[in-house]
Amino acid sequence: MVKERILITGISGFIGNELAEKAVEEGYEVAGLIRQSFRYNDAINRMKGKIKLYEGSLNDYAKLVNIVDDYMPDFVAHLGAITPVSYSFSHPWEVINTNLIGTVNLTEALKKHCPSLKKFVFASSMETFGQQSELHKKFIPFNEETEQRAACPYAVAKIGAEKYVKYLNYAYKFPGISLRQTNCYGRKWNDYFVAEAFITQMLKKPSEVNFGNPLPVRNFLYIDDLVDLYLTLFKSDNPDILGESFTTGPPNGITIEELANIIANKLDWKGEINWYTREIRDGEIYYLNSDNKKVTKMTGWEPKITLGKGLDMTIDYWKQKLDI
Repeated sequence: MVKERILITGISGFIGNELAEKAVEEGYEVAGLIRQSFRYNDAINRMKGKIKLYEGSLNDYAKLVNIVDDYMPDFVAHLGAITPVSYSFSHPWEVINTNLIGTVNLTEALKKHCPSLKKFVFASSMETFGQQSELHKKFIPFNEETEQRAACPYAVAKIGAEKYVKYLNYAYKFPGISLRQTNCYGRKWNDYFVAEAFITQMLKKPSEVNFGNPLPVRNFLYIDDLVDLYLTLFKSDNPDILGESFTTGPPNGITIEELANIIANKLDWKGEINWYTREIRDGEIYYLNSDNKKVTKMTGWEPKITLGKGLDMTIDYWKQKLDI
């Protein structure tokens, strides 16, 4: 039996690593796109011999054509991007060129050279919704009908890429799907992002920790659930999902301060948090919270891991890693 093939851009990142490992476990052939300057991390090293890696750039159309011609994927998870939102304010050209034009390059290469492609899933972002003051006041979660109000170059690029994927579906039946992903947590080698940053700093510094703005509201999806969503979309036989954009939920939005307090309680941490001691990003968005009703209705997928359980698993991992 011929194995189905998945190509993952951004395979060196958090979500790409986890998706690749799970896909290999489920019997797919997996290939990934990495930058020429990429330094192998533990996750990629663990998969040596199990996955195929291509060096290249989303900005190099000819290289992408060569990769597509060589691998001929059945499915593509397009996770490759410049992801730090704050970076996009000072580097808008670089972010738009990679995140938008890079997506155009990849989809055009696939459209012209991979006629057997079954699904292309694009990692968009909840950041595309921007500031939603009226929904914030009533704590109403976003859905696919919520207006996208880009408030940073990163979001502008993601909206543009979404629109391009949708146009290709309309004009050429390109099998594109966009996920407006929420904050994903459960990282195993990067403690920069918020949940992992709270956990590792509280484990390392028993007296006090420094953080930025406590007020923004975010919702959180555990990595295993997001990986399951990608694989569910690949396996789905519902033709109506093609050309669609989906919010991922779950609608469990809490403030950053509330998240910190939950983690502190789980760690029995009695120290002090020094808020506003890190740089506050330009154009801060104070409310990002989405539901998953549409994607659940159309695919049967839904988040299974509660925030409490997911944080417990993340804490257990970092305790082991830090030997605490």
